Amino acid sequence: MNNKINTSAPTAQLSDVVKITESENSGVRSTSLTRIAIGYIVSGTKYLHHNDHSYAIEEGDIFILDAGFHYEENTIGANGRFEQITFYLSAESLQQAIVKLHINYNLSYTSRHSCSKCIATNFIATKAATALRNFFVGIDISLRNTGMLHNDIGQRIKINELIYLLLSGEDGCIRRKLLRSSDIETGHFIGTIYDNLFNDISIDTLAEFTNRSLTSFKKEFKRLFNAPPHRWIIEQRLERARIMLASTSRTVSEIGIECGFANISHFIKLFKQRYNETPASFRQKCSAQAVKGYNSAAVV
Repeated sequence: MNNKINTSAPTAQLSDVVKITESENSGVRSTSLTRIAIGYIVSGTKYLHHNDHSYAIEEGDIFILDAGFHYEENTIGANGRFEQITFYLSAESLQQAIVKLHINYNLSYTSRHSCSKCIATNFIATKAATALRNFFVGIDISLRNTGMLHNDIGQRIKINELIYLLLSGEDGCIRRKLLRSSDIETGHFIGTIYDNLFNDISIDTLAEFTNRSLTSFKKEFKRLFNAPPHRWIIEQRLERARIMLASTSRTVSEIGIECGFANISHFIKLFKQRYNETPASFRQKCSAQAVKGYNSAAVV
């Protein structure tokens, strides 16, 4: 079991493309994203743990992760490896790509799409269409041969191509997520929420951090997260606590504090209300086979 918490993060850039290769199952990882991640599973399976459910993303699937916290678990495939190619894009670089498509090709995109999948999860995953599969095969070859996408110009060209393929596809969930993520003001709002998610601060203070009145803050929060701020924040903290209880040896008090609960008795009460058992009784039910490990990493 790896209980080390890595709080360091590389310097922020507008965009990056990387290939992740692992030769053994990773266990559950808490990943903090400051940019959206657009990824493709080359081999193996990625599991995303969200709201008490596990979602499998298989070989040949494409996914988009919102900025924020995600609980991931990578498992190796038949070839003995887990392989994933991921583009990390800021709101600025995503917006630039969309503007380039409009200027160069007169392509404009809008979305009024809304469904339960869009609202309930902070990610989207689907089977990649043929054009997208071919695109990532080319990226894979380039990364294997050179370790990078040639140069900055070549990388921007590939980002524009990827965004075109995603926005021109038939998946309304993907289109909506990309267009929302390209909104710089929205990105700042969401980033502020996630930066302070596990800090012991009030809703009033969060509103001040986003330069909004309390009423305006609550309205915007409900629009983006489909829930009132206090309820949503408590749910996120309890979800993180539940995963840590199952996969680390930290004490209940340590976990409660790390997840933003200054009052441990209140944490225990909220946990029992949410899961119908105390943190201690939940931990007793967890086996080593259920969750093999917990790592915290920051990805910019």
